[in-house]
Amino acid sequence: INIILTKDNNSYRSFYNALLLEGYKDLAALLQDGIPAISSGDRKSSMDGMTSYVKTALCEGGVPQRPVVFVTRPKLVDAIKKKLYCLGNDPGWVTVYGMAGCGKTVLTAEALRDHQLLEDYFPGGVHWISVGKQDKAGLLIKLQNLCSRLEHDSALSQRPPLNIEEAKDRLRLLMLRKYPR
Repeated sequence: INIILTKDNNSYRSFYNALLLEGYKDLAALLQDGIPAISSGDRKSSMDGMTSYVKTALCEGGVPQRPVVFVTRPKLVDAIKKKLYCLGNDPGWVTVYGMAGCGKTVLTAEALRDHQLLEDYFPGGVHWISVGKQDKAGLLIKLQNLCSRLEHDSALSQRPPLNIEEAKDRLRLLMLRKYPR
């Protein structure tokens, strides 16, 4: 509780909601009187960027939504945003790594909820793909799906790649020629 109290009001609210969701209604009842009211001036910058443009771009790109129990981590989100801004207009990658379940996906998705970042650096949208541990058939399906999404506006309708090597080659060319960002 002491750690949560050092965080912002959203952390307290998220902890309370987690208690309710996980079946600790008695504990949640003890904390209910201390729940801070939601006010527009209370929100962090990572929440301010949720315009309809951002919602549409992230939904179309398959970016995961915020989890039901969400705790803001503004320093980590800002660090990811800074790395993305550092790319400038050059093609490049930002790699977020860590143990399974530590919040890499949530942090990265949260960094993308910034209207200015999407508009300036990802004008063609974002294409989110989760790979993780896949067998070859599952990986091929994901790569075929990504090729299809990236080629959606091509004049030439191409057949899906037949194997992983063909998919990797097609994605490399698409990334270099059509989607360098």
